[in-house]
Amino acid sequence: MTFKSTREILKSIKGRTKEDLWERITDIPEFDPKKHSDGCSGGMSVFYANFRKKYPKLRLKDELPWRKCCEIHDRAYYYGGTRDEKKAADHALKQCVAQTLDQDITGLLLGSAMEIAVTIGGLPYFNTSYRWGYGEDFRNTEALPAQANDEG
Repeated sequence: MTFKSTREILKSIKGRTKEDLWERITDIPEFDPKKHSDGCSGGMSVFYANFRKKYPKLRLKDELPWRKCCEIHDRAYYYGGTRDEKKAADHALKQCVAQTLDQDITGLLLGSAMEIAVTIGGLPYFNTSYRWGYGEDFRNTEALPAQANDEG
């Protein structure tokens, strides 16, 4: 999966006000997890895949068990929206991870850590490929923008 370069992202948000960055993105391709999601960002999906390959005897699941939670979260981030919608999406990620891990302490801690990370790291002001409203990068294209991420 590839993403736009920092320069391309900055160009796409240039001239937009802070308020504009909190609007729902429209006129973009419909969200497709295979095209528009990297699973769990921050290298989490990549680490799991590599760990699984390195230790096949552990018989881990093919995918990160809470990857679906991240794809649901990516869908919300793809379209963007209000501050309250972002807050709700970040909290829903936490809840989904905790529920996937049967609400045990590991799930609650991991979900809380992920919520904190995306609350801060996913602000629309950052020129990242995983920011709130990143669907803007897919305007006028079905293809992924050009910049390799850590799954490539």
